Amino acid sequence: MDAYLAEEALLDLQGQALDPLSQKTAGLLLGHKRGPRFFVEKIFACRATFFSTLKNYRALDNHFSGRIIGFYSFDLNTQKRRQLCRPFACGKLYLEIRPGRKRLTMKPSVIDYKDSFYFRPVPLFLPPQERT
Repeated sequence: MDAYLAEEALLDLQGQALDPLSQKTAGLLLGHKRGPRFFVEKIFACRATFFSTLKNYRALDNHFSGRIIGFYSFDLNTQKRRQLCRPFACGKLYLEIRPGRKRLTMKPSVIDYKDSFYFRPVPLFLPPQERT
């Protein structure tokens, strides 16, 4: 399994990282899954608590026509990350983001379950950079 982050989604995440308050930002990864690859096409920023309940997740999934393939967060708080350890999140992509001075550091994983929930790391592929 791996993940590909489309240019539009990457630009949106980089834009959010410019905001000094981005350390508390979270949201949804929208796209599709083909075979073992997650294709992240867009993002939707919102509070992590907004999508951490089944009722809210279902409402958002209906709104986005079933295109939610995962979650992202700039908040490295382990307790908040654990809020995603729920059955509806199993098999979804999770992208942990750390803003840096020159670029974002992104740590992708898949939320999985075997006796308990855990985050299984997966490779991330980014769009090729244009050379000027």
